[in-house]
Amino acid sequence: MRTGAQCKVGLLLKMFPRLSETFILNEILELERQGVALTIFSLKRPVESVVQDAAESVRAPVNYLPERVWREPRRVLRALTGVFRGYPRGFFRTFLHVICRRDLMSLARRLRRFCQTCCVVREMGDAGHLHAHFATDPARLASWAQMICGVSFSVTTHAKDLYQGNRLKSPGFRFKLSRARFLIANSRQSAADIASAWEGQAPVPIYTVYNGIDLEEFPFRQNEPAEPRILYVGRLVEKKGVQDLIEACGLLRGWNVPFHCEIIGSGPLESGVKKLIAESGLNDFFTLSGSMRQSKVRERYARAAVLALPCVVAADGDRDVLPNVLKEAMAIGVPIVTTRLAGIEELVVNEESGLLVLPGDAAALAAALRRALTDASLRRRLALEGRKIVEERFDMRANFSQLKQLLVAQFDEVPGEVGSAPAKEAASYEPVS
Repeated sequence: MRTGAQCKVGLLLKMFPRLSETFILNEILELERQGVALTIFSLKRPVESVVQDAAESVRAPVNYLPERVWREPRRVLRALTGVFRGYPRGFFRTFLHVICRRDLMSLARRLRRFCQTCCVVREMGDAGHLHAHFATDPARLASWAQMICGVSFSVTTHAKDLYQGNRLKSPGFRFKLSRARFLIANSRQSAADIASAWEGQAPVPIYTVYNGIDLEEFPFRQNEPAEPRILYVGRLVEKKGVQDLIEACGLLRGWNVPFHCEIIGSGPLESGVKKLIAESGLNDFFTLSGSMRQSKVRERYARAAVLALPCVVAADGDRDVLPNVLKEAMAIGVPIVTTRLAGIEELVVNEESGLLVLPGDAAALAAALRRALTDASLRRRLALEGRKIVEERFDMRANFSQLKQLLVAQFDEVPGEVGSAPAKEAASYEPVS
């Protein structure tokens, strides 16, 4: 098998860098550390004012694809003519696939994505394999590139791209993923759900590779903080359940349990969260800190008595699977209180490595938080077991080594028909302890 340095991989991302996608940044840095040569294609330019410090360490060139054709007409025209001349049959076949849809409302968007795909094909240089993060537009571009020029591709799925809007039942979802060499799921539950989309055995191999964290960046703390501080880290969106946390904190106040809750993150529900806190008379019990860099978040972990992340399934089906903040808090030794969702239960065992409550049950959440805040021996036991679980199963060096092996193996495959790879059940690479 070739080494990573001999095999350049093109990464297709929605936006890079992105504050809420630390797991992708971790993967890039670790693959580079292990010798994999990368080129990054980002569908969008970053719009956030806060950027992770570690993003500056990425060595791979970042190629921002044209978000609007009229802004870079010469680049788009060169891509279209170059791809047409180099791959005329693939160009026409893919173009017809793009335009022959009944949904005329999305035609302009599909044509824009087609132009971006042609830019990828023309500009990917010596990249011999494409790997897309998210089974949405990045996977669409990868599948169209494969249709045009035959380049192999693979996809890492996450949560929103699978569950929001019932995408698993979409014919388009099955079409583009069935053309991949392999799929990566970040939980066993997701792998099983992807396989079920074909109502039987998936036409491509599916592997479970957990998103890991850098254990050296999250050392286990030796001393507990003195203050009863509850910490929430996450975007302010429906699936994070922050409203349930506010309601639970109202119950804690009524029970005369000392606490202060800090919320780190921003999002579309930010104004509603502020309003709910004020209407509940809890302004003195909350600090809203907004978005912040990873280094600052680590400082907040060290000062937290408990981390609360009461995830729920959103109305549109979106949900969390294995949030990185849970792994980070557990690595440092912060006891966690979260909810019983299928993916989360692959990380947290109730009463052993954390406390689990039913989604949407604010009263049960408040009771679990009260236990964690008032029982020092419980906190210590949960902290020790939480660190052990993360060390055994979520070390990013071991886990992303498995992804590296899968990527490098694609350069030794004999080219063949799309979908000719032997179908496998939802398999799993077990992280090396």
